[in-house]
Amino acid sequence: MKGMARGLGIVALLAAGCSDSSGPVAGDLLVSLAGAPQARAVSFRLVGPRTAVGAPSGASYLVYPARLQADTMDVVVVATQGATLSTGPIARVAVPDVRRVHAYVAIVVEVAGPTYALQDPTQFTLSVVRR
Repeated sequence: MKGMARGLGIVALLAAGCSDSSGPVAGDLLVSLAGAPQARAVSFRLVGPRTAVGAPSGASYLVYPARLQADTMDVVVVATQGATLSTGPIARVAVPDVRRVHAYVAIVVEVAGPTYALQDPTQFTLSVVRR
């Protein structure tokens, strides 16, 4: 009986020693919008490895991704009819490792106001953050 308990203890130690907490942790990052209010649509370039891009939980935005290269994508986010984009999360990005958030960049390309007239894109900023 003691031998069996000792064997189980060794197996438990080996299993604990083999777990690698430094490996990738897949999950979602958020692209957050800040700046002048009243944006109806935002076009941005997203750089970094990802598996999917969509609307954040609870948002009714329409998200249109277009892959340019293996790690570069153009994304257009549009508010629903009669609405504008809120400050905060506008897109959800599924990534292979959420701990590498620093490897992601979102750059504003164009912004449309409530009447779809182009706005000054320098009045808006995007950041990629962990959920």
